[in-house]
Amino acid sequence: MPDPCSYASNMHFPWQKSQWEKLNSDIEKDQLPHAVSLVGPSYVGKYQFAISFAQRLLCLSSLNNHACGQCKSCKLIFAENHPDLRRLEPDNKSKTLGVDSIRELGEFFAKTSQQGGWKVVIVNPAESMNLNAANALLKNLEEPRERTLILLICHQPSRLLATIKSRCRLVRFPTPALLEVRLWLSKKLAPREDMDELIQYAGGSPLLAIRLAETDLLESRRKFDRLLDDLAVHKISAISVAEAYKENDPYMALDWLYYKLVFEIKSGAKITSPLLSFRYMDKLVQSKKLLQSPANLNLLLILEELLINWQQLFTKK
Repeated sequence: MPDPCSYASNMHFPWQKSQWEKLNSDIEKDQLPHAVSLVGPSYVGKYQFAISFAQRLLCLSSLNNHACGQCKSCKLIFAENHPDLRRLEPDNKSKTLGVDSIRELGEFFAKTSQQGGWKVVIVNPAESMNLNAANALLKNLEEPRERTLILLICHQPSRLLATIKSRCRLVRFPTPALLEVRLWLSKKLAPREDMDELIQYAGGSPLLAIRLAETDLLESRRKFDRLLDDLAVHKISAISVAEAYKENDPYMALDWLYYKLVFEIKSGAKITSPLLSFRYMDKLVQSKKLLQSPANLNLLLILEELLINWQQLFTKK
């Protein structure tokens, strides 16, 4: 699931300070690589970082390692119409990024920069490329042009070709520390007593916490957790829970199952077998990979099976 708040900004988030400083140091030393992979969990602001860094690189009057926000280049980025910046991602109907979009990069990089500076491409998420697209990207990575930069936003680096990863500078974006998330959220949200619960349900991801707080998703998440607790003690059936959530975003349901599983593993109170719990975690990962494939899947059956397996985690043999 992509990061929210996909507006252009000339500022990075406070928990991205070290990553920002390192890449800016590379610019000053003329050591910026031609490709950078921004790797980390969803909702920590990797996309916003990529946009901000592209803006800083393309800005005509950058100051103190930040874009000015006022020049023609910055205004073109705000309008999502900068000729030297491309953003590639699957369309709303597709789960994968096809080869045609990647092939066009060769022509894009071959042309002279219209603003006389860098040319930047953001691929979001990089793991959405199908095999043909990934191989086409390799050609651009193997024969980079001067003053060109490819930013690959990656939530699941294991799904990227090793040959692509080896040609990119890896920049990690871990989940921020709890105190940093709490401080940032306290400045963004009205005072609330359930702040720690909000952060817990967001898995520590600050932008997901914002999304939960500004929608009805927080209460939906609470309800889902209660259903999982009832399912664990056989108060309800897996089929009834699956029916209740069959119209919901399947990625969201898998994320919620994952976060709930992590919580139960850490508490160590109810799950009958640690081995089964880690096998279940692997199954959640594989199920997400299935959802990201182009295959026509029966989502209800996948969810039913996962919920039946969830119940088994808490059943004493």
